[in-house]
Amino acid sequence: MRRFFSLTSMLLFSLCLGMGSVTAECIGVVTAGGGADFWKLVERGARSAAAKIGTEVYVRGANNELNVEGQGALINTVLDRGCGALVLAPNSPERAVDVALLKSINIATVYIDRDVGGAPMLIIKTDNYMAGALAGRKMAKALGGKGKVALFRLDKSVVTTAAREQGFIDEAVKGGLEVVVDVYLGTTVGSARFKALSILNHMQDVQGIFTPNELTTLATVVSLRQLERQGSMVHIGFDSNRSINAAIVNKDIYGVVIQQPFAMGYLAVYAAYQAMLGHQPELQDQPLLWDTGVLFVDHSNINQAKVKQVLGLD
Repeated sequence: MRRFFSLTSMLLFSLCLGMGSVTAECIGVVTAGGGADFWKLVERGARSAAAKIGTEVYVRGANNELNVEGQGALINTVLDRGCGALVLAPNSPERAVDVALLKSINIATVYIDRDVGGAPMLIIKTDNYMAGALAGRKMAKALGGKGKVALFRLDKSVVTTAAREQGFIDEAVKGGLEVVVDVYLGTTVGSARFKALSILNHMQDVQGIFTPNELTTLATVVSLRQLERQGSMVHIGFDSNRSINAAIVNKDIYGVVIQQPFAMGYLAVYAAYQAMLGHQPELQDQPLLWDTGVLFVDHSNINQAKVKQVLGLD
């Protein structure tokens, strides 16, 4: 509750000043926390767009997917710096209230990576259910339509991974597989690695694992390596970083579904800048939605030019 009062107070203060402190001098980019390399690529795309446009971006991110109050404080900082638009990866449905308040003072918000409702002018994200379904189909094909698999989830409150997890389950089961392990690893590196190691150490008769984001994927890769079981089962992950990319090259992991975070950051800043110029789309019943798509990366295609570009290896 304190979070809302803080933002509301700042908005009321700005209104009392005649909105003189809110200008189009910069665009705020506030990410969600978790998956460090993913957000670095979002930032890279955002800064690339800002450089081409000739505006400034202020980029910050919460330290954890569940740090709702921390993300709210960063939105306050964006306002304090006089930014005229916001690019936001909302980490809680509570952000919908903040976005409505921003809209009331003519500050447009572009959501990236996920949608929690509210009144953003645009949502730029992956179709997470379909991305998880792709992982499920790849798993079923790799296992020949039979076998037992594990699902190492992130956290029940994270909407993006929840959609991926459900998509995976639906397609894996449809493809003839049985999900026999279904657990949450948590949103911090330490807890995820500890839980993954503990579960894997006792897990028997399982032929595949799906991990729905960068953190869970890396925790599982490291744990399997520690147990000297890398490559012993079909592990399909999500997102990437330097260590995950190396694991693909070494065949320690079967493959990963990757989003296009650079494109998310680039397109979002461009759209936010257009909004500051007054070029906002006419909204009907709901905001516009742009799907940036996904790719499946494994040992066979990781060195292709398109894949290397999306991975930030070019």
